[in-house]
Amino acid sequence: MAELVDDTTVCTSVEVGVPPDRAFHLFTAEIGSWWDADKHILRAPLAEMVFEPFVGGHIIDRGTDGSECRWSRVLAYEPPSRVVFSWDIDVRWEIETDLDRCSEVEITFEPLTEGSTRVELTHRHLDRHGPGWEGMRDAVAGGWSLEGFARFAAGEEFGPLPTVTDEMMRARLGQAKEYTLVLLYATDKCVRPDVDPIIWEHGRRNMALVDAGELHVVLPVGDDSGLAGIGVFGGGADRVRAILDGDPGVRAGVFRYELHPARGFPGAALH
Repeated sequence: MAELVDDTTVCTSVEVGVPPDRAFHLFTAEIGSWWDADKHILRAPLAEMVFEPFVGGHIIDRGTDGSECRWSRVLAYEPPSRVVFSWDIDVRWEIETDLDRCSEVEITFEPLTEGSTRVELTHRHLDRHGPGWEGMRDAVAGGWSLEGFARFAAGEEFGPLPTVTDEMMRARLGQAKEYTLVLLYATDKCVRPDVDPIIWEHGRRNMALVDAGELHVVLPVGDDSGLAGIGVFGGGADRVRAILDGDPGVRAGVFRYELHPARGFPGAALH
């Protein structure tokens, strides 16, 4: 939520753990990855956002039905420190064609400690929208937030992700194999420590299944959700069902399970 700087200006800021040049890139070039998908004026759901990286460019929303909305003009583009764009939306939340009745949004990227940035967003000249502009001011003050951007940037704190090309994706997906995902749940009979000997033997069997190459991933769950564990088996559900029906915990009624068919591709592994 933004704060009121004066009657016609609102401001919000956030600190992110990436350098200014990276923060600038994430804010502009990858705006569609962090922007709230519900915040648009298209009639159809939002499918894509494009930030054209030059003065005179636009921020463009594209809907799932192919519709397009150019709701902003890029007024300043100064990587990695500053970008300014117009707010070409009127008080009825429709496109404003009179450019003298449009407000401005400025974003600055200030370096802090090494590798971190203060990102500040200022929405000013809201009175330009004419009669009813106070309602627009209150709406954008409540709507502007950089928390989504900060969460997106947090995924970048350890550096940019490796590039995966279309060709690489097709090659990996072509090597996909059949697996079965197992969700193991504790039943009312799972009363600790009474059933600890059964759970011990259940664990021993899982280790044997791993050594035999049947169970590829086994993850005990430690919260109180009732979910006791997650497993990934090779092969189809019929084979996995036969394996699980022989599990000590399942036979004793301590656990029940669900099976879900899944597919995996090379490169997915625990480290």
